[in-house]
Amino acid sequence: MSAVMNSVKINTDALEGELDRFLDIPANHSELIRRSEAYRDVKYPVVLTRLADGEWLAEHKDLPGCKIHGSTPEEAMIRLEEVKLSWIYAALAEGRKIPKPTPGVPVVKII
Repeated sequence: MSAVMNSVKINTDALEGELDRFLDIPANHSELIRRSEAYRDVKYPVVLTRLADGEWLAEHKDLPGCKIHGSTPEEAMIRLEEVKLSWIYAALAEGRKIPKPTPGVPVVKII
C-alpha cells in the first residue's frame, strides 16, 4: 500500500514494523499500559479553573503538569482522565514513583 501526499509518494508498507523505532515505544509497552490502567479508579483531586476565553482548565495538582482544557467543566474532566493515564504511563516508563492523591482534599475544586 502507498499513499500520495502533495506529489510525495510514501510506501506505508515499508514503515510497518519500523513504527516502534520512530515512536520510541518501550519494550514493556503492554505492561506499562496494564499498570497505568490500574490507576483508572484512583481519584486524584481536580482543580477546575475558568479561563478568560471561556474555556475550562482541569488539572491534577498531585501529578505535576497533568492538565487539559475543555469547553465545559464536564468535558475538561473527562479529557483529564485520559491525560492522567498518559501521565502515569510516562512516569512508569521513566521509572518515576506515582504520587498518591492528597488526602482530605475535595475531589473537585472550582476556582
